[in-house]
Amino acid sequence: MQHLFWLVEGRVAGRCGPNKESWDIAELKQGGIGAVLSVNRGDMCEPQAFANHGIRYACIPFSSNVPPQEGDVEICAEQLPKALEFIKQCEADDIAVMVHCRSGKDRTGLLMAYYLMSNGAAPLHAVSQVRAIRDIAFSAEGWDQFAFDVLYALQD
Repeated sequence: MQHLFWLVEGRVAGRCGPNKESWDIAELKQGGIGAVLSVNRGDMCEPQAFANHGIRYACIPFSSNVPPQEGDVEICAEQLPKALEFIKQCEADDIAVMVHCRSGKDRTGLLMAYYLMSNGAAPLHAVSQVRAIRDIAFSAEGWDQFAFDVLYALQD
């Protein structure tokens, strides 16, 4: 599947959103994706279209400001646990999840790093692991430091 990258093979994947690179929902389903999580505003995602293909869908938007603005740490710190709960529920139900934002790099990467932290990784290691599979992660202006600000805020 074009533009898809796996954090955990067969379990958690990432991708840019359909508002950047179009996707085929039937192809996602055939490729093993059973759930889609938008961490943007769900641009060009129609919940009924996912339901028609038997794919779970959730939209839990994170801040999209570039560079990040005052209050964005709190917004992301509030939304990340909700997004992680969606992933954990899908894991419990043995359903592979694809996470996306617009470019599939900063907000998607932030959730992936938080997911790794929930499995015992320290923030620095989690960010490094995400960058190893998505080298453009955290590359928007200010997001390199912002990711750590959010992850450390959640660690406390």
